[in-house]
Amino acid sequence: MPAATETITRKWSYKGRRATGEMVRGIVESATHADAVRDIRRQGLAILEVELGDAKADVGEIVDTGNRRRRLARAFKTDDTVAFCSQVAVMLRTGVPLKETLETFAEQAARPEVAELVRLIRDDVCEGEDFSSALARWPRIFPPLMISLMRAAEASGMLDEMMTRVAKDLAKQRKTSRQVKGAMAYPAVMLGVAVVAVTVIMTSVMPRFAPLFAIQGDRLPMPTKVLLALSDFIRTGWMMWVPGLAALAFGAWYWARSAMGRQVLDRGKLSWPVLGPMFRNLYVARFSSTMATLLSAGVPLLEVVRILRDVTDNVCYSAMWKLLDERVSHGQELAPTFREFKFVPRNVAAIIAAGEKSGRLPEVLESAAHVADEDLEVSLKSATSMVEPILIVGMGVIVGGIASAMLLPIFNMSQVMRPH
Repeated sequence: MPAATETITRKWSYKGRRATGEMVRGIVESATHADAVRDIRRQGLAILEVELGDAKADVGEIVDTGNRRRRLARAFKTDDTVAFCSQVAVMLRTGVPLKETLETFAEQAARPEVAELVRLIRDDVCEGEDFSSALARWPRIFPPLMISLMRAAEASGMLDEMMTRVAKDLAKQRKTSRQVKGAMAYPAVMLGVAVVAVTVIMTSVMPRFAPLFAIQGDRLPMPTKVLLALSDFIRTGWMMWVPGLAALAFGAWYWARSAMGRQVLDRGKLSWPVLGPMFRNLYVARFSSTMATLLSAGVPLLEVVRILRDVTDNVCYSAMWKLLDERVSHGQELAPTFREFKFVPRNVAAIIAAGEKSGRLPEVLESAAHVADEDLEVSLKSATSMVEPILIVGMGVIVGGIASAMLLPIFNMSQVMRPH
């Protein structure tokens, strides 16, 4: 009696699309390609690709793909995002199809990581996925604002116009961020120079004067005694102050990331005497420009409010957006909520109220963003001009105090040695 033939099953990897448009990837076990296709269709999927593959290879490929995507996301910088939006907008506006546009950008990319990522987006688009969905796979690179605008553009057929608007908004945000970082960098550099100078004086200069000062014994001035003790502690007590300083830095970092610490810091950003106006104008420029762009594109107001939470990374603004979300859901107007929060300028709240009454909210928000940008530049220059003399005076007081403490014993010795 002939032995029964054993059916050998194989693993098939597939790509498909649900009726809702969602892309699906997976693995099925079937004896033949036809059986695999039949099994996949039973799941209600429109098949895009079916390939033979082995289980271990598939698992390894999934892990490798995840690592690859993380590597590419880290390598894709903000400048690359701005360049991508700008060049894609130009090519789409001249009539170049989207798939060809993406391939052309990948060929001209300055770095291989950028080209590889853009080709992955192109592959998703070629498989029938929407451009917005392909971009949404990379949340670390493309912000929610851009994804929402791309969805609105796909619905209205104005992809080239929306890409141009996104490129301008991202370029403006990059310029503003650079201005703020530049204003903060100068004080940081000055402070670093002061710390290095004081450290060199305390560890290298003071020990050379110590034998000379020791001759005077108890007759040393008190500032000099304190300075010598501090110098000895820095040089010989590093096993105490280095771990202490590290623990203090870690504690400050941990506190800043906690809910209480972040709330204190975020409130301080809006109320500090010198930097407060700069941060207030920065947040107003960001949210008013983003609201204008999204509303002009036809994005629903409720979705706009939810996107704005990512634009203004501040707990005070987060509380405002949460309250605004609740009130907009119940059909209430925007302006009364903006008036309740002191960190929103009164003129901006008045502009929003006028825009709601006239039905021209996107236009008036764009005007508010322009005014906030101008005020931001003024506050940046003001902050820089005020911080610079404060730091110079502070450095002068510290270095001058150290120099005085070092020179006082020398003056005393010269007076003692002076003939009577």
